Amino acid sequence: MDYQSITHISLVVAGFLALAMMLRYDMVMLQQKGYSNKKFMQSLHSSDETYSGKRIVPMAALVACASTYARESWMVVALITIAVLALAITVMFSKKAKTQKLSLRGIVTILIVLAVVAACAASLFTAKFTLEAGMLVLLFTSFSYVLLLGTNWIVGLFSKKTNNNTQSINQDEEI
Repeated sequence: MDYQSITHISLVVAGFLALAMMLRYDMVMLQQKGYSNKKFMQSLHSSDETYSGKRIVPMAALVACASTYARESWMVVALITIAVLALAITVMFSKKAKTQKLSLRGIVTILIVLAVVAACAASLFTAKFTLEAGMLVLLFTSFSYVLLLGTNWIVGLFSKKTNNNTQSINQDEEI
């Protein structure tokens, strides 16, 4: 295996780590808003979180990966990987992400998003588009809140259905 392949794989792994940390951070905020997508989006816009440094770093790394320098030199991809790892470590140790534990719904939502992203990246990876797989993960990291909102909506549909079934069972038991 050559240096270029190793750095591309490292970029994918660093991107997944950053994505997991961003999803955890976003999920804590969503959980504080009672899993309401509308309240969460209002909170993001009011706090200017949609274009904070946590969102710009993966986007800048994505643009840097698209350059001809990244395609020709493994050292450029290695530097980009280090920047993405620094982002993941910064988000991991942020105070806001540590203040609240995730609920089961939050953990399930994060796992669903990571599984979908892993499937997309794996399909690119098997087609020998290793740098593009890393770029895809960086794109998802930049817009992690959008993935989280969509998955929260889907999980919410199933949880409402389950809650309605539980309520009807409880009403049947009372009769």
